[in-house]
Amino acid sequence: MLLLFFLMILLFNSYAIEESSEFSWKTNDILLKFIEDATFHLFPPSRISARLCLSKDDIIGLSKEMSKRHLSHDIRNEFDRLDSKIYDNLEHRNLYIIDFDCDRAIDILNEANSNRMFVAPTKWLLLKDARTISDTKDLQFIMKTFRNLTVYPDSDVVIARRIKKNFLQLLSIYRPSPYRDVILEDRGNWSFTSGIVMKNYDPASRRRRNLQLTPLKSCLVMTDPDTINHLTDYHNKHIDPVTKAGYSSVLHLVNRMNATVTFNIVNTWGYRDENGSWNGMTGMLQRREIDFGGTGTFFMKERIGIVKYIQLYTHTGSRFIFRQPLLSTVSNIFVLPFHRSVWIAIGILILLIITLLFISMKWEYHCGASAKSAMYWRQMNPGKPTLGDDILVILGAFFQQGYSYEPYQIPSRIVTLMLLIAALSLYTSYTANIVALLQSTTNSIQTVADLYNSPLKLGVQDAIYNRYYFKSFKDPIRRRLIDEKIEPKGKKSSWMPIEEGVQKIRDELFAFHGEVGTVYKIIQETFQEEEKCGLTAINFLNVLYPLFIIQTQSPYLEIFKNSALIIQESGLKFREERRLYTRKPKCDGHMSFISIGFTESHFALVTMGYGIILTFFVLIMELLWHRIQKSKMKDITEDMEAIDNDSEILTT
Repeated sequence: MLLLFFLMILLFNSYAIEESSEFSWKTNDILLKFIEDATFHLFPPSRISARLCLSKDDIIGLSKEMSKRHLSHDIRNEFDRLDSKIYDNLEHRNLYIIDFDCDRAIDILNEANSNRMFVAPTKWLLLKDARTISDTKDLQFIMKTFRNLTVYPDSDVVIARRIKKNFLQLLSIYRPSPYRDVILEDRGNWSFTSGIVMKNYDPASRRRRNLQLTPLKSCLVMTDPDTINHLTDYHNKHIDPVTKAGYSSVLHLVNRMNATVTFNIVNTWGYRDENGSWNGMTGMLQRREIDFGGTGTFFMKERIGIVKYIQLYTHTGSRFIFRQPLLSTVSNIFVLPFHRSVWIAIGILILLIITLLFISMKWEYHCGASAKSAMYWRQMNPGKPTLGDDILVILGAFFQQGYSYEPYQIPSRIVTLMLLIAALSLYTSYTANIVALLQSTTNSIQTVADLYNSPLKLGVQDAIYNRYYFKSFKDPIRRRLIDEKIEPKGKKSSWMPIEEGVQKIRDELFAFHGEVGTVYKIIQETFQEEEKCGLTAINFLNVLYPLFIIQTQSPYLEIFKNSALIIQESGLKFREERRLYTRKPKCDGHMSFISIGFTESHFALVTMGYGIILTFFVLIMELLWHRIQKSKMKDITEDMEAIDNDSEILTT
C-alpha cells in the first residue's frame, strides 16, 4: 500500500509538471504553428520582432524552426529599448510579437505608445495565457491596460488569448478616439487542427467606421466672409463654390462615420512662408490643430509629407476661357479659300493661258496686218500686242473687271473663251469661300504656346491660388506669357475681378483665367445666345482636380478613404457639384450679324497700299527715265547744231 501511495504521488507530480509546461509559452509546436498561421492570414508579409520570456536555448530553437519556415525575424528575451524599425523603413511589414504575461510587457507597450508605434501600418500580436484567470478579470485587465494608449481605429493590435491547450481566441483592440473607451473585437479563433478561423475578413476601415459621435475638427477656406451664411442655400453659387461643395461632402463623411464636426475658418489653403512654416489650412493640419480639411485643395509636391491627400475630387478647376476669334484675326482669309495644290494649279493655268494668248494675239496681229484691209486693221490696232497687254487681259478676266481686247481670229477666241470660263468658275468659288470664312472662327488656339502667339489679350482672376501658381512657374513659355501679357514691366498688370474679366471676354479679343464653373455661370446669365458660341478653355495650371486633405498618420485615414470612395461612387458628390457648378453654355444661335471691319479688309487695303507705292515708284522711274532721255536728246540736238555750224563755217 505504501508503495502504491508513492507511485500515485509520482504520477500526480509528473502530471502537474506537464500541466505547468502547458500553461507557459515555451517553445513547442503550438506556438510555432500559431505564429506561422497568424503571419500568413493576419499579417502578410511581415518581418517579426518578438519579445518572449524564453531561455536562450529556447530562443535558438524557435529561431531555427522559424527560419525553416522562411519567416524573417529577430527574437529577444530582454525587454529593453524597442526598435521603431526592423531592418529598414518598410513599416508596412513590421510585426511586433509580445508575450503579454512577461513582467515588462506593459513597459514595452507604454514605450511604443510614446513613440507613436501603434499608428498604421505597424502591426502587433500580443500573446496571453488566459487559462489561469477568469475571462472577466482577464478582459478587464486588458481594457485597463489599453485605456490610455493611442490604439485608435488605424491601429492593428491583435491579442491571442490561450483558452485551452490547443485553442486560442483572437481579439482586436482599439479606441474610436481619445474621448471614447476601449473596444474589443472578436476576430475569430485558432486551433492546432483547424488553424485560424476568422469571423469576417472586413478591413478595419469598415469594422471601425462607427466613431460613436467623436468630435472632429475641420477647416473651411473662404475668400468671401459672407460665404458662411450661404453654405447650403445655393445663393451666390459662383462665390467660393469649392468650399460649398466641400462642406456638403464633409457632412456626408461625418454622418457615415457617426461623428460630429466643428469648423475653423481661414482665407487661404496654405502655402509655405519664408521661414519654412505653413499657413492656412495646411498649417493647421501640420500642427494637428484640425483632423482634416473641409475644402478641396490642389495637389502640390511641396505638400507631400505635410498632409495626406484623399481621393475625393471636386470636379472643378481654372482655365483660360475665351471666345474663338474670327478667322480673319489670326489668318489671311484671302489665301485660305483654295488649298495649296489648287493655287499651284491656278498658277500653271495662268502661265499656260499667258503663253497661248500671247501667241494667238501675235498671230492675229500678223494676219491682220498682212491682209487686204491692213490699213483699217492698223487704225483699229495701232500697236503691236505686248506681254503687258496679255497680262492685263488675263487680270481683267480673273478679277471680273473687263478688258479692251477683242479677239478676231478663231484661235484667240478659243483661248479667250477658255480664260473666261475658268475665271468665272474660280471667281465664284473664291468669293463664296470668302463669305463663309468671314463668318468662321479659328480653332488654332489649343495650347499655351498658341495662346502666347495669338492676338488675344489676357487677364487672370485675382485669387490666392492663382497668384501662387503663376509666381511658381519656371518653364519658358509660361514665364514669357506671364511676364509679357499678364505682368508686363512698366504697365498695369492684368489681375482683375472675375466679373470684369468675363465682360472683357464678351467685348474684346480677350482670354480670362478663372474658375470654370463661375465663369460659365456669369456667361450663361449675361451673354446673348449667339455670343455663347465658340467658347474655348485652355488648361494653364495643369493640375489635378482639388482633393481633400488630412493629417499625416491620421488614425482616421483609411476610414476617410473608404467613406470618400462610397460618397463618390454613390453619386452624392456629383449631385452637389451639378447643383453648384454651371456647365459650359450651349450654343443655340449660330448665326449672327458680322460687320466687316479693318481687320477683315486688312489684306486688301495692304495690297492696295503696296500698289499705290509701286505706282509712285514707277512714276518716279518714268520721270527719271523721261528726264534722262530728254537730256540725251538735248545733247544730241546741241551736237547736231554744232556740226551744222561747223559745216557752214567750212563752206564759207
